[in-house]
Amino acid sequence: MDKQRNHQKRFLTYVFGGPNNYSGRGMKQAHSRLVEDMGLTDVHFDAVVENLAATLSELGVSELHIGQVAEIANSVKDDVLGRT
Repeated sequence: MDKQRNHQKRFLTYVFGGPNNYSGRGMKQAHSRLVEDMGLTDVHFDAVVENLAATLSELGVSELHIGQVAEIANSVKDDVLGRT
């Protein structure tokens, strides 16, 4: 989970206009094992976005910004799920 938290911190930093400090694999490649071997689907992706939104809400982030984060997350959904 430490690795996952670090990825999400970098993602949120980038989404909110900070530096893009990620130089690893692309979304499709990074998640391919989860799709192929573990059956990652829309249901799982949507649950992550929902949990992220709930956490941001608990932290006092505005609905506007939460919506922006969700929009950006959903923009890579097809890549994450290997559909591009």
